[in-house]
Amino acid sequence: MGGFLSSLKKKPNTGDSSAKAIFPFRDANDPRIVYRLSDRARRISLKVNTADREVSVVVPGVRALKKAQKFASQQSDWIAVQLEGLPPPQPFEAGGHILMRGEIYELVSPPGRGRPKIDHERRVINVPSPDAESFPGRVRRFLIREARDELTAASHFYADKLGKRIGKISVRDTSSRWGSCITRKGEGHISYSWRLISAPPFVLDYVAAHECAHMVEDNHSAAFWNVCDTINDDVKKASKWLRKNGAFLHAVGAEW
Repeated sequence: MGGFLSSLKKKPNTGDSSAKAIFPFRDANDPRIVYRLSDRARRISLKVNTADREVSVVVPGVRALKKAQKFASQQSDWIAVQLEGLPPPQPFEAGGHILMRGEIYELVSPPGRGRPKIDHERRVINVPSPDAESFPGRVRRFLIREARDELTAASHFYADKLGKRIGKISVRDTSSRWGSCITRKGEGHISYSWRLISAPPFVLDYVAAHECAHMVEDNHSAAFWNVCDTINDDVKKASKWLRKNGAFLHAVGAEW
């Protein structure tokens, strides 16, 4: 880092493009702190991203990096308070525990090959894996498949209630929305966060109902909420749960 800063001093009018290439990057001492370049920002600032479980240090131009690092160091106590206020991480590791369907399940890596299986009675998720390195990826893919199956079923259920058709359902790792819906040629194209599989079933059902309701009302007007209430009985309860516990869903699979 020192060499990079020195080069800026030696050539103040050149090299900005190569300097910008290092952004964004994580702090060497705490990977939860990320330096992000913004040519439009007028000052150094800190932003807490609860979904990504990190604090962004907004750097207003490459020449402000050293000053930004000093500022972040001076605000270390504030940063620590913000990060410590997040739910503990739930990494995908054998013997660890993660949230699934609103309950805590143990992750187990049995020997041999085979498809992952869930023992709901014992609350155990068995994910065969040849080694520890491939285990997290296998767990994530399994949870995505489970989420896709349940969200697909719920979406078609609520779409049928509304007399609408589903065109496509996507399941991704989104940080800003639990779901989104676009209507094309009379069909709903819906995208969901796979993390909904970690929420209680009534929450997953509500999000599916919410997105399907957008095929009738493409807004969040009173008419839209009336549609939601017509097809789902847990709108207020599920909305409250997500507002209060959404950060726990983003802790699933997090390493820090």
